[in-house]
Amino acid sequence: MRTVFEDTTERENREDAQANQAGKRLTLMLWIFALLFFFGSWRTYHWAANRKPPEPPPPPVSLQDIKQVSTTLSKFNRFVQDGNWDEAQKMLSTEAQQRLVSEGKSLRESMLGNRKDERVMEAATTPSGSSSETTVRQDCVYKFLDGQYKIIPLVVVKEGERLAINSW
Repeated sequence: MRTVFEDTTERENREDAQANQAGKRLTLMLWIFALLFFFGSWRTYHWAANRKPPEPPPPPVSLQDIKQVSTTLSKFNRFVQDGNWDEAQKMLSTEAQQRLVSEGKSLRESMLGNRKDERVMEAATTPSGSSSETTVRQDCVYKFLDGQYKIIPLVVVKEGERLAINSW
């Protein structure tokens, strides 16, 4: 036979085992949480320290920026030199495109005149040019197969958010 004291001791031992088991689970969960927190903190620091900085926004389009104007002119001249007249025509302003339509000529015919059937071997800008607040004029030289040159002044204007060739 058991006594009341033995039953109480047995019940306390069971309750202690259950409480001890719950304590072990709690400790294990806290350790897992601490490790996850530590790993997450390290990963966040590593990401922030090694990430690529964001690209700076492009500078606003300006006729006073010599780099933007020379880039536009060199791109246009590269298209002319490569014989890619369709891409060169896309760089024209609306006013210049209307001029071509009213003349009834292609860009090649309008720019090169009587040398329209000859291939442009070299296209480059010259040091001469002028600028105002709304336009930049730059003389460009086009060299043909026979060694002769043709100098054409190109006028660059700001149209919306791009620089465009307005006249030649």
